[in-house]
Amino acid sequence: MKIKHLLLISGFIAILTILYAFTSKATITDKVMNESEWKNLKVLPSTISNDSLKTLMKGYNKALGVKCNYCHSEDPSGKKGELDFASDSKKEKEFARHMILMTQKINAENFNWQNSPEPEKIDVVSCTMCHRGTAKPSESLK
Repeated sequence: MKIKHLLLISGFIAILTILYAFTSKATITDKVMNESEWKNLKVLPSTISNDSLKTLMKGYNKALGVKCNYCHSEDPSGKKGELDFASDSKKEKEFARHMILMTQKINAENFNWQNSPEPEKIDVVSCTMCHRGTAKPSESLK
C-alpha cells in the first residue's frame, strides 16, 4: 500500500513539473515560432528557419543553464508571461551577440570554417565549452 501511495505521489509531482515547464513564461511560445519574419536579428541570419532558431535558442538555454527571460525582456504590452524577443532592453542579449561572434571567429580562424558548405553549423568551439550549464563560466570551474 505504501508503494502505491509513493508511486501515485511521484507521478503527480512529475505531471505538475511537466505542466509547469510548458506554462512557464520562459518557454518559447508557438506564436513566436510561427513568425515568418524575424525582427532585430543582428548576428543570426535573417533567413534562419523557425526550427533552426528554436533549436539554437534551446541550445543556449542548456549551455548556460538559463531560460529565455535571461536575455529577453517581458512584453511591455502587459501580456503576462509573454516575452518581447525583438527588444534590446537587456544587456545580456547584447553580450550574447558578442559571444556568438567570438565563437564564430574562433571557429572560422582555427577550424576551416570558410570551406564548409554550412559554416553556421560548425561548432567546434561552443558556449558549452566554457559555460558548462552556468550563466557565468567562472562558476563552472568551482
